[in-house]
Amino acid sequence: MKLKVEHTTSFEYDAPVYETATELRLTPMNRIGCGQRRLDFALAVTPATKSYPYFDSFGNSVEYFNLLHSNSSLAISTVSIVETGLPRTDEVEDPIRLIDYLIESRYVALDNTIATFVQPFNKAKEPFEQADHVARAIKDSFVYVPGVTDVHSTSVEVIGLKQGVCQDFAHVMIAACRTMGLPARYVSGYLYGGEESEGADRASHAWCQVYCGPSLGWCGFDPTHDNIYLDERYIEIGVGRDYGDVPPVRGTYKGVAKEKLSVVVRVTDVDRVHQ
Repeated sequence: MKLKVEHTTSFEYDAPVYETATELRLTPMNRIGCGQRRLDFALAVTPATKSYPYFDSFGNSVEYFNLLHSNSSLAISTVSIVETGLPRTDEVEDPIRLIDYLIESRYVALDNTIATFVQPFNKAKEPFEQADHVARAIKDSFVYVPGVTDVHSTSVEVIGLKQGVCQDFAHVMIAACRTMGLPARYVSGYLYGGEESEGADRASHAWCQVYCGPSLGWCGFDPTHDNIYLDERYIEIGVGRDYGDVPPVRGTYKGVAKEKLSVVVRVTDVDRVHQ
C-alpha cells in the first residue's frame, strides 16, 4: 500500500512563553527490505524556525528545533508518504542491545501481578507462541476505554484496571514478555483504518515487537485489535523501551503559561484516492 499521513500538533498558551525547545519523533522509519519505505516527509513549524535532524540511540529519526523569541502558540505539521507491505521478521539483533528490552523501564514494571498474569503462558515452548498467547489474552480480557489512563500510566496501573488504550496494552504486553525472558520493545506509529476512516480524525497508534530468536527476529504484535499480527496498514515511526523513549512530540519552554494541546491525525490510501 501507499499511505499518506497528515499529523498536526497544536499548542496554545494562555500567556507568552519563550526559549521553546522541542524534539519530534514523527518521521516514518525507512526500512527497505523489511516492509516499509519512506517516499516523502515534510515538516512545517509555525512560528517558522529551522529544525535539525539526528538519530537517537534506538535508531529513530528525530527533528529538533528551538524558538528563542516569545510566542503564544506553536503548530507542528508533518506530511508523510510511505509504501508499506507485509513486515519481514528476520532481523538478527545484537545480544547486548537486547538487554534494554529485558529489564524494567519507566512505564514497564516487572512485579508479582504481571508474573501471575503470565503463568499460563510459560507452558508454551517457542517465543512466538508465548508472545501470541499474551497478545490474545490482553485482547480478550482488557477493554479499550479512552480517558481512564493517561500518557504516564504504567503497566501496573493498567493491569489492575484491565482498561486503557493502545499505549497501555502495549506496555502490559511488554511487561509480560520481559517477565518470561522475551526481549520486547514499544513501537510508535500509525494504523490505516480503512476507507471508512478517511477524512476522520485519528490518533497515533502503538503496538509492540518481541524478539523471537535469530530465525524469526523482531515479530510485531498488536494486542489492541483483532488483527494480532501486523499487515500493510501499519506504519512504524520509532521503537524504544516504552512510550518514554518515543513520544511524538517532547518539549519544554520558559514561562508560567498553561498550555492547551490538540492533535489531528489523518491516514489515507494514496492509490485508492487516485483511482
